[in-house]
Amino acid sequence: MSNASLETFDPDEPRGGDDPRGSLIAELIGPDPVRRREVLRTARQRRWLDPYGEVAVRAILVDGRSAALPPLRHALTVAGRGHTLVIADGDGVLLVTSSARTPLDIDEWARDTAARAGVRVIAPIGSARLRTDEDDLRRAADDARATSELLLLLGESAIGTTRAENLGMWRLLHGMTRSPSLVAAASPAAHELWRSPDQTRRATVEAYLDAGCSVAVACRALFIHRTTLYYRLESMSEVVRDALADGLQRSTLHLGLKLLQLWDATDGSDPARSAERQRGTATITRLAPRQASKTPIHSML
Repeated sequence: MSNASLETFDPDEPRGGDDPRGSLIAELIGPDPVRRREVLRTARQRRWLDPYGEVAVRAILVDGRSAALPPLRHALTVAGRGHTLVIADGDGVLLVTSSARTPLDIDEWARDTAARAGVRVIAPIGSARLRTDEDDLRRAADDARATSELLLLLGESAIGTTRAENLGMWRLLHGMTRSPSLVAAASPAAHELWRSPDQTRRATVEAYLDAGCSVAVACRALFIHRTTLYYRLESMSEVVRDALADGLQRSTLHLGLKLLQLWDATDGSDPARSAERQRGTATITRLAPRQASKTPIHSML
């Protein structure tokens, strides 16, 4: 995350005009960790941020990119919420404000303010928090931004949360370097299911793993009878059946499917990557041969 322009609203100082503190506060998310800590300490001491309570960080992605940012920054700056900093960041802004010193819900206030400014928020607002014992804002800012990016790519129904602390494995996957060949090597089963022309097979395995291998929960998610689930799992290829029968391979398969889902969503906004994916250019490196499972799938469920 790079340095960015910034406007601030301090309830103890006049609104509007250029803020001479802007270049200083921009260092809150700058590259120098020593300066980030110094500036955060200063912001708390001068009450630019709430010096006592927990600080909320929101990443707001907007439509219109750079043209929409100045009106949004201005609107959030003068909207009347104290102890608030607004930092332009890429395709949106970071809103850093008090968690508890106003009755206004942060997300509702931010969306209403954006709407009044004629700015469209294009994704659920990613949320993170800066704890009172933390001395660096960068971690919370990165987490909030990662949450918004994941929500934009996959939707709230897939992610299941707008709060960075609840992202779980999605936060880990978001930070991984793109390498389809590595996923293929680590989990040939995940690669096979993702490349299969019959995506019912992938959806079945993914729902089963999402359900913690609970037949009842998976059947409810898929709207099928348990006999149908047994049949689908029994008819999987040997490599998929072996992965489901082994604890470590099963976990790797689950994470591999989620990682490929994330990259596939990213490809949707990149025509070149999408074409590469459709050509199937990833190299498959099989794991060492292992003895095929002789146990029927339904007896392991």
